[in-house]
Amino acid sequence: MATGVPQEPEPQAPAISHHIGTILYYLQNYRIVVVSAAPGSGKSTVLPRYLANYGFGPVICAQPRLFAVTVTSSKPGQERESDDVWFTTTRVLIDMLCCDRPAFAAAFRTIVVDEAHDRTLCTDLLLGVVKAAVATEEMGHLNVVVCTAGGPEDSSLSDFFFGAPIVAFQRAVHPVAVHYSRGPMLDMVSAVVEEVTDIHRSKPPGDVLVFLPDIIRIREAYEKLEQLDMPGLVLCLIHDNLPKEFMDHALDPAPGGSRKVVLATDVAETAVLVPGITYVVDTGVLSEDPLAMVSKEAAIRRAAVAGTAFAGHCHRLYMEGEYAGFQEHTVPHVKRDGGALNKLALMLKRHAADGMPGFELLDPPVAPSLENVVAELVTIGYLDKHGKLTERGKREAYDED
Repeated sequence: MATGVPQEPEPQAPAISHHIGTILYYLQNYRIVVVSAAPGSGKSTVLPRYLANYGFGPVICAQPRLFAVTVTSSKPGQERESDDVWFTTTRVLIDMLCCDRPAFAAAFRTIVVDEAHDRTLCTDLLLGVVKAAVATEEMGHLNVVVCTAGGPEDSSLSDFFFGAPIVAFQRAVHPVAVHYSRGPMLDMVSAVVEEVTDIHRSKPPGDVLVFLPDIIRIREAYEKLEQLDMPGLVLCLIHDNLPKEFMDHALDPAPGGSRKVVLATDVAETAVLVPGITYVVDTGVLSEDPLAMVSKEAAIRRAAVAGTAFAGHCHRLYMEGEYAGFQEHTVPHVKRDGGALNKLALMLKRHAADGMPGFELLDPPVAPSLENVVAELVTIGYLDKHGKLTERGKREAYDED
């Protein structure tokens, strides 16, 4: 039961604060709700704590990436005040739900699945496991909040979770002006260095976030910018598996009078990771595949990070005509990567999810293709002839974090 009615939030409070009453109402009456909101709205940091404060705790909140979990759980000024809010990765939450359901049922009341729009393999598997869990008698008390940044997944997720209501508020916190390149991006790193240099030398104060596809290009851009020795420029990195001390450096405010430039993979699309950004430089390239371009949906999400604290600017290093040719929506990982179906099959086997009553995937592979994958996994030694994981298969049966 909720323990009170939310007070009217201050005008400058995070956007989620203005919708918490509706979210609580739906949880009380439907137990499952889809929350669709722009980056910087407070889905990751504020919402779990609201849920705990108003009687829906203990709350466990899952993110696809360990980096996001680390930052979200220790965001300055919003530290956890009790044991009622826990942050973890999607993979760990799957393990918890599949390995010891009675203990999980006793420990938690609400599950928050964050960043569901990413459609990673782990997120898709977690959604199926959560759906199966809430249909069981021992976990029938669980509430579920599925958070997205907007898109076609909203209605799909609603249908998937038994017609769950959707609470959507997609307006940007502050306006963002979008600027396109005048010509094609011939060399990604050189284009980034040139754009950052121009911003630092000719634009008003404000920190810069650059989206790059991988660690190799991040380090190349870092080294080239460092060699330019521009006064007042502070360089930082953000990518998966970044050591804690470097993570803290990226999140610290730049010294007075200087401009911070954060070179990052798409992990930084979660706005909570990089506060105070005014300029976004977007290469438009997908982090998992440096040869593929992001969707329009992802490009809009990246641009929105520039508007979370102030009116901002997004400098796209591709032409407007190229953007017009982007796919409208992000394709789920399982459908855009030839090896993803193999990985998903191994994950299903590891967690015995395919034998779980009520389990299904949001976008299930067709039966013949899955049968072919299982046969291939037996041939290469990931499964034995009985379809069980070998030791080699167990090592491969992981995805994110």
